[in-house]
Amino acid sequence: MTKYRWMKTDTASIMFSCLSSKKWGRTFRVAAVLKDKDIDEALLIKAAEDIKPRYPSMHTRIKKGFFWNYQEFTDALPEIRAEHSRVLLPITMRDDNRPDFRIVYHKRRIAFECSHSLGDGKGATEYFKALIERYVELSENPDSEYILTEPTEAELSNAYADYYIKGGEKPDDNAPEAYHIDCKSERDFLQLIFAFTPVDELRRKAKEKGLTITEYMVAALIMGTLNHADKSITEPIVIAVPVNLRSFFPSDTVRNFAVQSKIHFEPKGRTDWTFDEICSEIAGQLKKNTAPAELQKQLNKFGDLVNNPVLKIVPYFIKQPVLRASQKKTHAGFTTIFTNIGNTEFETDTATKIERFEGVNGDTSGYGLVSTCSAVSCNGIFSLCFSVCSNDTSWQKECVRVLTSQGLTIRIESTHGNGVNEK
Repeated sequence: MTKYRWMKTDTASIMFSCLSSKKWGRTFRVAAVLKDKDIDEALLIKAAEDIKPRYPSMHTRIKKGFFWNYQEFTDALPEIRAEHSRVLLPITMRDDNRPDFRIVYHKRRIAFECSHSLGDGKGATEYFKALIERYVELSENPDSEYILTEPTEAELSNAYADYYIKGGEKPDDNAPEAYHIDCKSERDFLQLIFAFTPVDELRRKAKEKGLTITEYMVAALIMGTLNHADKSITEPIVIAVPVNLRSFFPSDTVRNFAVQSKIHFEPKGRTDWTFDEICSEIAGQLKKNTAPAELQKQLNKFGDLVNNPVLKIVPYFIKQPVLRASQKKTHAGFTTIFTNIGNTEFETDTATKIERFEGVNGDTSGYGLVSTCSAVSCNGIFSLCFSVCSNDTSWQKECVRVLTSQGLTIRIESTHGNGVNEK
């Protein structure tokens, strides 16, 4: 770690870090529930220490610069502790030397809570998989040696810059404001509602409708939104779907490399939509919106922003309010966000030690969204999570009811709590 001192924020991190303050920061979480005994904190600390040199970009913290924020490397371990009553406390800008993530545990669950400035779901999952593999290895043989694979420059790269085309075509962002779920956020409060279902069963149901799993879940969210409203809706229902760009633009980066795609549905004031009709309306949208040419437009948009010659010389304290306003305007065009991390696989037999994975979008109230959704699959279990900054969970329950009405077997778990970061 000593050879690394600081690095530029990647293109997405510029936006995420500008929203961070001492009270709120864009944070998400991946977790694994192990099959056997409760978590041993000493072994967890040892596992985190062992893999630290493998992922230097994770061991950074956002620092304020005069023109742009930057990321400073740190040799300090992250906060590692038993979980408090409130899950997913925001990773905020702090004065200590710890990196911008934490590792928490409760009984058989290990969770990795990460500032979005460090990376996206794909990058975070790569780090977390390595942590789980090393922890499992240590739990079976505490004296086992860790074989370090040196990080590559490609893993630390800003992949957005690698594929940016100066002067290239950009998307039309003049989208109308989307319908928003009627629900009020509550300060310093978050609850998670999990819905677990066999992934093969879900895949079969989606295939019957001619959809991918992601499209099928979005259709259920749209149907749930219509049912929950119980009134005529004329605004568009727009579900943002983050896209892992590595699937379209080859990159080994473990930092951010994703953009927001979206699935757009026009209710047209009707209150009698069927699930089959919604599936037909949205079929093919995601494929169209994730065509390489469309994604390239998004890359050019972000690239033009950070390479703007005027913005480059404007002090950050002037740019930050403008960037924040831009992000809030963007999210006003979304009803909610659905992130599908996809299937998690291991190269070792670690998967046999894991009961399930969980992927969680964090508190997005800073964007003006009270609730978002996320999913991840592992060992044949599809784990859907609603993160909600409110005690009102009627929308989430309606979305789950849509899934059960389609014949899916659903098991529900939930957790909630109040809390703020300790000084």
